[in-house]
Order: sequence, then structure tokens, then C-alpha cells
Amino acid sequence: MTDSMKTIAIVDDDDAVRESLAAALEGPGREIALYPHGLAFLQSLDDGAPDLAFLDLKMPQLSGLDVLRRLKPQGFPVIMISAHGDISAAVQAVKLGAFDFIEKPFTPAMLDAAVAGALYKAGENGSGVALEALTEREREVARALNEGLTNKEIARELEVSPRTIEIHRSRVFSKLGVRNVAGLVKLLSDRSAKI
Repeated sequence: MTDSMKTIAIVDDDDAVRESLAAALEGPGREIALYPHGLAFLQSLDDGAPDLAFLDLKMPQLSGLDVLRRLKPQGFPVIMISAHGDISAAVQAVKLGAFDFIEKPFTPAMLDAAVAGALYKAGENGSGVALEALTEREREVARALNEGLTNKEIARELEVSPRTIEIHRSRVFSKLGVRNVAGLVKLLSDRSAKI
């Protein structure tokens, strides 16, 4: 952290989740703002944007994806959170501009890594690894993951076992320096890359 105050918004309709996230994220140089739903958060933006927002995927009235669509021009990082996450939702969130997508329950290490990556772009180190480093099969797997397919769906499409897809998926993540599907989608959209 720098010496400047960082404002972190937490948008979740579950009181317990908001409070536990706030407790986990509190610290020197951080101001935590809590919002019970997406509309309250959107209205708060008239008073200034946060440095970072944690946004729940499933909320009444406006879903996290609905809020994210309205935020796209705002320019601050958003980390989507959900107990009901799936690959399709994660891909959609990242394509709409989310920095990361993490599933509940969180560990302090997960939260710290997400905050550090979002605030300091540590997750965008780019590691200089070219997409050309992928084998043809790894490219097929990366394309399918980018389209939101699950391991089982990719295995059926490529006529291999799900375990084989897990191995290729792991190699894709390793070669491209990402840790999950959301990171892969973000990397590919940031680079406007064709695989």
C-alpha cells in the first residue's frame, strides 16, 4: 500500500458477508464502504468512485453483472464474488470488465491477493509469455475456456477425457501466467489476442 487512503466498496445483499469481508479487509490506509445492494452502490458513485469494489454476483433487483454493465466506463477495478459462481458467469464478468472473480468462502490470502492484484496490477505482470508458446491442443482448450465451456464440455468436444483437459488447462495457465479462467479471459481480452 502507498501512504494514500484507499477506499474499498463491498456490495453484497448478505449482512454477514459484508461485515466479514469488511473485517478481513480493514487495515491502515483503507476505508471500507458497505452497500446492501447494487442500486445503493451506483447512487454512491455521484460522491466519488472507490479505488476498488467487491461486487456480489447474485443480488435482488440488480445482479452483480447488471451493476458491472453500468460500471464499465468507471475505470476502477471490480472483483466479482459469489457462492454460486460458475465458469460461464466468471467469463461473462471478466468480459464486462471485472478484474477477478473469486468464490465464497474466501481465505484471507485470497482476499489479500485479489486486493494487491487489483490495486497494483500485480496480476497483470504479463510475464512476456507469447501465446505462440501454446501447443495446438492447448490453444483449442484455451479457446474453449475463453468461450465459457466446462472441462467436461471441452472433453466431449475434443473427444478426450476430462482428466486430459485438466492437464492441458493447467499447462495453459502455467504458460500464460494466469491462475484461473477469469485470468485467462482477462489476459486474452487485454491483449485483444486471437488464439
